[in-house]
Amino acid sequence: MFYQVIRIFHKGENKSHSVEYFDDSNSALQRYFNIIAADLANDQVTYNAAYLIDSESNIIRKERFDRRVAV
Repeated sequence: MFYQVIRIFHKGENKSHSVEYFDDSNSALQRYFNIIAADLANDQVTYNAAYLIDSESNIIRKERFDRRVAV
């Protein structure tokens, strides 16, 4: 079994994403929480989401934080 950590974030008008693969759940979980902590600590990040998914497509964890200003 392997694990995927998906990251989506917006910094103003710039949008980015990444997918990382891990062979063990502990490494994947560490990366998942590091992503959340780093993006929340950065005031320039207006939207961030992280997903931890196993190789059988089960969503193990998910978080989303939306700090965009409503128009």
